[in-house]
Amino acid sequence: MTEIESPLEQARVACVIVGFDPSGLQPMRLHSNAVFALPGRVVVRVGAGADAVGRAGRAVMVTRWLAGHRFPTVVPVGGVDQPVVVGGSARGIPVTFWEMADVGPDPAAVSAIDLGRLLARLHQLCPPFVLPRFRPLERLAAAVGESGWRVASDRRWIEERMAELEDCLGRAQFRLGWGLVHGDAQLDNVLSSRAGPLLGDWDNVSTAPREWDLVPAAVEQRFGGSPRLLTELLAAYGADPTADPGWAVLCDIYELRSIAAHIRRAPVSPPHAREAALRIASLRCGDWGVRWSAVG
Repeated sequence: MTEIESPLEQARVACVIVGFDPSGLQPMRLHSNAVFALPGRVVVRVGAGADAVGRAGRAVMVTRWLAGHRFPTVVPVGGVDQPVVVGGSARGIPVTFWEMADVGPDPAAVSAIDLGRLLARLHQLCPPFVLPRFRPLERLAAAVGESGWRVASDRRWIEERMAELEDCLGRAQFRLGWGLVHGDAQLDNVLSSRAGPLLGDWDNVSTAPREWDLVPAAVEQRFGGSPRLLTELLAAYGADPTADPGWAVLCDIYELRSIAAHIRRAPVSPPHAREAALRIASLRCGDWGVRWSAVG
């Protein structure tokens, strides 16, 4: 498969394959996935990382099913066979096309209450297809294995910490049970539309402890977020598992896995390299006072 290095070029190639004019592509976000806007109200997402093609395909499948059940979600563009796989690595790079949400007058007008209600509704659904079982550290393991960016002592620590947390996860009990989870239920993935809040970014959908979708609100405090975010989300969701032993295990896993995308981009992006180093150092010494930053 021909190598196509740039996410923008990968998006352009995919647009041509499906018959869209790529000349007006504009970047929206460059992080774990590269996201572009296309005139005509289409959002183009370029995947990356371990099992990117599989994750993109599942995101399309799940959101089409959810939309059929009137769940408030972003929707793949109809009439397009997705994902479109283009060059860029031996595994190929998946590109998907989504309908742009009809954003309301205040795009930031979403709250933890909105997210809590969406998750409560989502967790009641049972899809008629099999989703991957929860393997939250898989992408981090792949990123560490593929990158020689960090010093050997950090790599050993990450590998040992992953093994420790995997063991803890295997022994943990979760009273909310296992089921369909979004997998990256951050407030940033809730879109404000004229029809109401929509849940987007389904690349991490899986079968997992339902508590997993509540954990990001707790970890927001690492970024200077208010504890009220978690309090309001749990109140809207209708359950509070934070005193359960398994909750702390999930929080530790979520924090550790957050460095995966930064490790992948560190060799070519100094901001990602600095943030990865900061997060690794603070995790190694257990310093909760260190503030993390989102790197776009």
